[in-house]
Amino acid sequence: MKRKTLWTIIGIIAVAVLGGGFFYAQHQSSQNHSAAESYLTYMNEGKQAAKAKKYAAAASKFASAYKAKATSEAKHCQSQAENLRDSVHLAKTSTKYASAIVLAQKAKNETAGYSVMTTQAGKLVKTLKGVKDNYDSEIKPLMKKADSSMSSGAYSAAVSTYASILDLPYINEAYYAKVRADVKEDLKEAKEKAKDEDQDEDSSSSSSVSSSKESSASSSSKAASSSKKSSKSSSSSSSSQVEGAGQSVNDQVGGQTVTARDVQQIRNQLASLGEDSSGWSPQDLINLFRYANEQGHTTIDSITKDDVKGYLSPKK
Repeated sequence: MKRKTLWTIIGIIAVAVLGGGFFYAQHQSSQNHSAAESYLTYMNEGKQAAKAKKYAAAASKFASAYKAKATSEAKHCQSQAENLRDSVHLAKTSTKYASAIVLAQKAKNETAGYSVMTTQAGKLVKTLKGVKDNYDSEIKPLMKKADSSMSSGAYSAAVSTYASILDLPYINEAYYAKVRADVKEDLKEAKEKAKDEDQDEDSSSSSSVSSSKESSASSSSKAASSSKKSSKSSSSSSSSQVEGAGQSVNDQVGGQTVTARDVQQIRNQLASLGEDSSGWSPQDLINLFRYANEQGHTTIDSITKDDVKGYLSPKK
């Protein structure tokens, strides 16, 4: 009886062990299946966010996918999305375009990442290089000119230069946001100083007129004589202005006004010819186009290296 009882107990233990192992295996299988499903869900959501260029959301989804299943694909996609996120943020909130380009280039070079983001990164690199070129060759020189005018007290000139920056054809694009904000702030300050300057001049002019009237009351005959001389001088000056009225305006080429967009196209044409125009001002570019026009090259894309060489050659 005791022996039979022993075997019964052993049998019960064996069944318990086998049953526990079975349920553990089932539980593990269920967990693995759940993790696989979560991984696929997070990866798909990350790719959809990346397609929409929502790189912060994409990076978060790829990170969640990596936690569910630590694959190299998830890690590379996360890194790629983070670089794109940081590149776009930097370009939109600062003028550190060189650093933004480096980050976009890293995303482009992420060979084991998501192909859609690789393509997007390549386009972003090209776009940011164009933005940096515009900033370095056109915007910065204008800002430097305006700042110089502010330092010398030429506030009206500064107002005009700051306004010309805000009139650039590309200035309202996303990656010039920081530039726009800074220039608008500087323009506001320049206008306030110019207004104060005008008020001071008006006050000085009023005082001068009052003094002139008092002087006129005591010497009317001299004032009459002075008035005649002034009138004669004014007539002569007016005649001189009329004679010079036919002179060409600086931004005119072939009878047409060269716009800011045209200036940028001229700069792009020089780049295509292998010429470095970083030191050229907008007026230099207009003058080059005028020279090329005189050589028979009447369109911007017809400007040649010989035109550049001829323009830069010392005039005899």
